[in-house]
Amino acid sequence: MWHFMTIQQQQTMNEIFNPNNSNFLTAIATVLLVLVGFVQIFVLFSQKTQAKIALTEQYRQLWNSLKKYWGNVVFISRENGEYYQVLDEISINTLKTETEKNRLDTPTIWALESIQKVCGTLGEISIRVLQGHLNIADIYPIFGTQFLRQSRPLRQLLESEYQNSYQTEETTEKHKRIRTEIQDWLIYHDGLRRRCLILIDLLWAEAVRLEDLPPDEIQSGADAKQKTGGLNRKRVFEETIRLNGVINIFHAIKLSNFLRKAEYSSWINWTGIKKARLTILRKEWLNRLLRDRRE
Repeated sequence: MWHFMTIQQQQTMNEIFNPNNSNFLTAIATVLLVLVGFVQIFVLFSQKTQAKIALTEQYRQLWNSLKKYWGNVVFISRENGEYYQVLDEISINTLKTETEKNRLDTPTIWALESIQKVCGTLGEISIRVLQGHLNIADIYPIFGTQFLRQSRPLRQLLESEYQNSYQTEETTEKHKRIRTEIQDWLIYHDGLRRRCLILIDLLWAEAVRLEDLPPDEIQSGADAKQKTGGLNRKRVFEETIRLNGVINIFHAIKLSNFLRKAEYSSWINWTGIKKARLTILRKEWLNRLLRDRRE
């Protein structure tokens, strides 16, 4: 009986692996198709990765070329006498001289050119992220904390109602007039203004996730987002839907939820900032900062 079953099995195997058997050929074809499919997926994934790297490098070079214009924007948005600037002292003095030449009957060309180039680039990168062509982690190294440390003055231009905690009498009326001129231009280009704000919020959330900011800045940002967090998340969600349509609703949800990383942790936001962790970071940060300054 065993011998009979063995012979029968051998006959069955011979039939299966017979090159003239249609089932055998179908099985081989199926295996080859699966292998080809895997190869195509790998190639597409590699091409997408390389395209993303090339696009990121392109934006890195573009942003580096805009340092002068970015410095102009920071100068306009900050008050005279503020410590943090992007440009050197000679360039700042030159801008002060240019500011005093401002006339009411003509637009301030150098200021408008600066905001158009800077916000144009930020808005384009924001679209790439909202469309899913780039991740926020891809473009964060382009800007980093150097950009975020200047995000407050930029936000003051983008949101005219944003409160400025630093006031000085050194700022001339002509300087303020140019700032108003820039704010008016941004109001007329509201879509661009929104997308710049979205990029700032996403970059800030990534910096908080990586713990790249001082604990006090993380905390002050989280305090502010107790009031504005919901509005910021709504803005990201609506802009993503506006650009991509409802079909990409999951991407919209993903991006809007990503902003929660810069908000305090709660029962509905377990990925947010934990106050206990913030206390530890502040203690460690102060110890390093005061390392050689204690008596």
